[in-house]
Amino acid sequence: MNGYHKFLVLVLVALFSGCAATVEIPKTVNWDYNVNVNFSNLRTYDLRPIPTTVRIEDLMLERIQTAIHTVLQAKNVRRSTQNPDFLVHIYGVRSRIFTTAWRGFDSDLIVEKGKLILHFVDPDTNRVIWWGEARAILDPDRNPAVENQMVNDVVHRILTQFPPVSS
Repeated sequence: MNGYHKFLVLVLVALFSGCAATVEIPKTVNWDYNVNVNFSNLRTYDLRPIPTTVRIEDLMLERIQTAIHTVLQAKNVRRSTQNPDFLVHIYGVRSRIFTTAWRGFDSDLIVEKGKLILHFVDPDTNRVIWWGEARAILDPDRNPAVENQMVNDVVHRILTQFPPVSS
């Protein structure tokens, strides 16, 4: 019976550890671009005003903008309000999803996910020349340092695809 009890304990541990898994959003990035644009000529950008229909909290928007500035600066693309080569348009989408992952007795099975979408727009034609998007789980109980890291990760994942390799 001793071996049977050990086996039963192992099965229960495996079962409960599987139930305690956190909700994971795939780290894939979707993106596309205009193949007729020479991206090597794009050296300056500016941020477009956020439409009133896009509901991104002020602190989250600051985090996103700071992350964009940091990543683009590392790619030798600088911000300029005077005649920029392209404009960055920020969109955010929040939605609630049902999950089957058990997160504890005081948690519900509904979590929020967010999608960040960046459009790079030609200022002369107002047409999108490049876009990218990624998703993340949004946790209202997350502390600001962890929020910053999550935003930095999402923006970095999106902008890894910019400029396109073929340009």
